[in-house]
Parts: sequence; C-alpha cells; structure tokens
Amino acid sequence: MRSLFKSRNQENQRGVAAVEFAIVLPLLLILFAGITEFGIAYYNKQVITNASREGARAGFSTDTPNSDIQEAAYNYAKDRVITFGANNFSLQDITPNREDGYITVTVNFNYTYLILAGFRFFGADFGQTLNIRASTTMEML
Repeated sequence: MRSLFKSRNQENQRGVAAVEFAIVLPLLLILFAGITEFGIAYYNKQVITNASREGARAGFSTDTPNSDIQEAAYNYAKDRVITFGANNFSLQDITPNREDGYITVTVNFNYTYLILAGFRFFGADFGQTLNIRASTTMEML
C-alpha cells in the first residue's frame, strides 16, 4: 500500500521542478544582469579616475599645454573603457585647472547602460546614462 501511495505522489510532483525553474529563472537573470552592469560601471569609474591621474601627471610641469594634458587623459581611457556599440567612446570634458601651484584635472564620461535599455521594450524608462566623473589634484613643479 505504501508503494502505491509513494508512486502516485511522485507522479503528481513530476512537473513541479520545471514550473519552479520557470518562475525563478527571470529573477536570476535580472540579478545576474544587474551584477554585470554594476561591475562594468565600477570598472569604468576606475578607468576614468586613472585617466584623470594620467592627465595630472602629464601637466604637473608649468609649461605643459592643456592640449597635451587632455590628450594624455584621452589616450589612457580610450582603449580601456568598456562601451557597447561601435565607436561609442568619447570623453565629454577633460578640464585642466592650474591654481596656486596645483593642477586639477577633471574627466567626465557618460556611461550608457546596456541592460536597462532592454527594459524600454516593456515601456520602462530608468534613464539611459550614468555620468561618471573623476578629479585629480597634484602639486606642480
């Protein structure tokens, strides 16, 4: 009698795992996509910070032109920043500022979300870009 009850119970449970997987899979995919998106944005923040440092290093001498400072920051970041799409990389603003024996280089970059753009298909709009900004100050020689 027990074996008959056990086999009927197993037959009733046959598709439960597939249904549970179908319910949980979208949530796991969204979680994984969010973690990936955050990781890429955080990596880009580090690259932009290092680009501002490279610009400040290039301009810590008083006779360095602003164009060389901007070029040093741009050249550092252009091959390291992760973007989606062809030729999508640009730094909006590389601003060197010399005051009181210090140079401050500020770099701005607009990171375009990849995952959140997919939600526009469903009518949601979370904003398309994240403004990443970094600034470095060094004493000039």
